[in-house]
Amino acid sequence: MAKYKIGTTEAGDAGLDLSWVNKLDAMDGAVVITKNITPAFQEAALANQDKLIVHATITGFGGTKVEPNVPKVEANFDALATLIQNGFPQEKTVIRIDPIIPTPKGIQTALNVFRKAIDGGFSRFRISIIDMYPHVRERFKTAGLPRPYGDAGFSPSSEQVKAVDDMLMSVFAYYGGKSPMPKIECCAEPGLTNTIHCGCVSHFDLHLLGFDPDEDDRVGYQRRNCMCYSGKRELLEHKAQCPHGCLYCYWRS
Repeated sequence: MAKYKIGTTEAGDAGLDLSWVNKLDAMDGAVVITKNITPAFQEAALANQDKLIVHATITGFGGTKVEPNVPKVEANFDALATLIQNGFPQEKTVIRIDPIIPTPKGIQTALNVFRKAIDGGFSRFRISIIDMYPHVRERFKTAGLPRPYGDAGFSPSSEQVKAVDDMLMSVFAYYGGKSPMPKIECCAEPGLTNTIHCGCVSHFDLHLLGFDPDEDDRVGYQRRNCMCYSGKRELLEHKAQCPHGCLYCYWRS
């Protein structure tokens, strides 16, 4: 049995649905994930900063057809900077480029986010490559957007995975030997070689939250190749697509 209970907000967006706040007392800590660092989220994060790690999801597609109701990149980085200026520890923030669309445009978009984050002093990242569920392919078609894996593909080709890997090498080169070097993590992406493979709740997170990192059992439970700590607990209960309306959302409309 897991020693710690670590909450997460993967079923929705912690910036829009603040119901996670009322469940923190039952948790030892939490990883809260949002594409929208709203004033209400900032207030909640600052009030509970000892128990939290914040994942700021910034894919670069905010305000586009892909993420129609997500703030644009500049606005999200500005809001994150305000959160840090108001006292939230930068070392407990993660830039989440999730998902990356492995087309030339999508890879360049992700690279631009990496560069902006590095220029802002961020060094920890989490990434994924987009999963094209049938209902996601239909949304892309309706929006008039090309489907990155064709009409029926769910996963990237080996060439597309390599293109993402090559982009990650250019991220390290952009960092220019500064210290610390960027830590780029992923989970359930076995084809990537230039990343640290660990769960969204990992030994890094247990350490940041003040717990014994050796308790990280990495057994996962959500899907194939999940490496998350088994003490992870979902804090959001609204099982439906959130108001951001992202085309790649795994919840059906």
